Amino acid sequence: MEEGSTKFSQNNSKQELLLVGEGNFSFSLSLAKAFGSTTNNITVISLDTREGLGRNYDNGKENVEELERLGCTVFRGANVHSMTSDYHLARYNMIIFNFPHAGKRHEVVGGFMESAREMLKDEDGEIHVTRYYNIPI
Repeated sequence: MEEGSTKFSQNNSKQELLLVGEGNFSFSLSLAKAFGSTTNNITVISLDTREGLGRNYDNGKENVEELERLGCTVFRGANVHSMTSDYHLARYNMIIFNFPHAGKRHEVVGGFMESAREMLKDEDGEIHVTRYYNIPI
């Protein structure tokens, strides 16, 4: 395997993926559709509550319904600092947090990293954080 390549495979039904901080769930839904029969290995955590999801995103509720229909597990209203104790979460091969709204509050990402580190299956597990520097909206 090439250095820097991701070990997660959509064809491996034993791998577990955790997506954290999903906004309208479009990224997780795209992955679920691409992964097909292994969608029961995808867990998605949103920082928004069910009510917040409806207020903040036009198609968020529909995307969640589709994810659940496909077999994904979805939790809402998460606290990234205490993911390990707030949910009945498993251990994961890969944990992804796309575009955390941290701004100057670095403790959001720091708290996530501490919590996520405890949730990796083994030392080969991966944590990915995608950041943006200019607000796209």
